[in-house]
Amino acid sequence: MAKKKVQVLRKNHFPDHPYFRHLAKGTENYQSKIYARAIEEWIAASRLDYSQTIDLKAQGGKVFCGSLLEELPFLFFLYGLYSNRVTGTCVVKTEDKGVSKKLVFSKGLLIRAATTKNEERIGSFILKRGLVSAEKLSRLIRAAKARNVRTGAYLIEKGILTAKDLQEILALQVEEIVSDILFWRKGPYYVVENQVNEEAIIKFTPLKIACIAAQRGFNFADFRKQIPNNKAIFRHSPYAEAGREAILAQLNANSQFIFNAIDGVRNIEQLIAFSGLDEVSIINILYRLNEKGLIRKTKEVVEYEDKEFLEISKVLDVVFEVYDLVTSDVFYVIGERGKEIVHKAKEALATDFHNLFVDVPLTEPSRMEKRVILKNIATYYPAPEQRAVFIDAFFGLYVNILIEQKRFLGSGLTQDTAKKISRIITNTERFSMDLQLKNRLLKSLTDIAQKFS
Repeated sequence: MAKKKVQVLRKNHFPDHPYFRHLAKGTENYQSKIYARAIEEWIAASRLDYSQTIDLKAQGGKVFCGSLLEELPFLFFLYGLYSNRVTGTCVVKTEDKGVSKKLVFSKGLLIRAATTKNEERIGSFILKRGLVSAEKLSRLIRAAKARNVRTGAYLIEKGILTAKDLQEILALQVEEIVSDILFWRKGPYYVVENQVNEEAIIKFTPLKIACIAAQRGFNFADFRKQIPNNKAIFRHSPYAEAGREAILAQLNANSQFIFNAIDGVRNIEQLIAFSGLDEVSIINILYRLNEKGLIRKTKEVVEYEDKEFLEISKVLDVVFEVYDLVTSDVFYVIGERGKEIVHKAKEALATDFHNLFVDVPLTEPSRMEKRVILKNIATYYPAPEQRAVFIDAFFGLYVNILIEQKRFLGSGLTQDTAKKISRIITNTERFSMDLQLKNRLLKSLTDIAQKFS
């Protein structure tokens, strides 16, 4: 029988397509331990939904192919297996360390892995969990070998592990094995298509396992060191814009708000102020967005004025001033009953506005904070076009309170309030701010002044 000859794969076997350029750039970044950029590149590749099959030549009905790490990025090779739905065993070796690893595939998906590297053996992961002493584990491993059974199965039999523990440890082992392979720059690898009878531990596509490897390297502690004084500036990944709507749909409201507020100019300190969220929450959101490959830290450290935040803050000052004016007579003349009026006025608002006033002490105007309003906007109204919702919500509140004031205190006091609002309108007209925001505020105040004059 003629000896089979391995099909040697090279880069020219793969199309010149953005998908493979992302794979290559991601590999370069990963091997340089620039994990955030590796994630960004590999997630960008996944968004392309590329599915062209690579031509792997079968010999005797079976694929037998390979290459060198220095010639062809390992992820290219894994994609070739995935696109052909290959079932079989892949061996990877590195000349530098004399280590070899075995990856098992079923229909192109990675399902298991094994290694000759001691620190990647199952025993190392068991010891890290503190489930058994090193001495006892050695005895158990020898006993398992004597009975010719897998170590994990034997440990379950002896009550050291549960089936769930073993599944988690084996999955972690696979991740560790592949994460290490992706660092290797030299060495041969090949796959032999054959029948696989082993049970699947995981079922990962090439990009899934690559992203997991990069995310393992991109830890929170290192991320925090990169932004020591909250002056760092982020911008969107250039690959994220095309799928913006789908991306936003996968984020919670606070993350949506921050993603929308990131503009390549605002630094972390300004994002904290704009959102009303605390520092820890903002750092966590930025880390998660970075981990998803959606944003990247810029090299800039210049602090720019956040005009949009300053304008919203200025409008909120006016809104609070009017609210204090509208409620002052009600609280002063009616006393405790005035709190009932405010509560009733809030409950009468459209349901869409209720969330704006979460944790806002409307019955104690002196304790109201802009930060809380901004936090509620970030939490419940994350889209940019919703940021001025507070003007409409307070307008409804003013109207409802003034209607009750007129009923209890008569037209005279209510007309006086309307005149005072007219003076605030005059002062506001002199403000230099965003024209759209200013016009929206002035229209609301003018409508109230006319309605109750």
